[in-house]
Amino acid sequence: MNTSVIKNILHNNHLKATKVRIDVLSVLIDSESALSHHEISRALTEAEVDKVTLYRTLKAFEKKRLIHKVATKDRNWQYAMCVHHDQKLSIDNSHAHFICDKCDKIFCLPGTNKITISGIHYPDNFIITRKELRLHGLCPDCQTN
Repeated sequence: MNTSVIKNILHNNHLKATKVRIDVLSVLIDSESALSHHEISRALTEAEVDKVTLYRTLKAFEKKRLIHKVATKDRNWQYAMCVHHDQKLSIDNSHAHFICDKCDKIFCLPGTNKITISGIHYPDNFIITRKELRLHGLCPDCQTN
């Protein structure tokens, strides 16, 4: 995605368009799967970004609901920005995630944001604030390898 579009996304969300924010958002938008802090840092090849700045940037994006984080099986976080089929940004993270059992990549599954809980019974005094559906299997790359 070009820089002017990324700057518009940041501006529309009342965030300064700093080089770090532009670069991090670009990495997340261009990625097919969720990325860890370390993977994002590695992808920022042109400039060294310290850990604290990267964490603060990710936190700012999460607060503005530009990105969401997904827990890995070892309880670390990966960050993803979902894009619908029409290339519009999704701010609804109530969609399913696919976790590859071989490579551990996590993929957002756009179009699954209509997850219902009608078949699940829970006590009346519980309030559901978020839904999470995790599907496991083999991603296309791991199926061919």
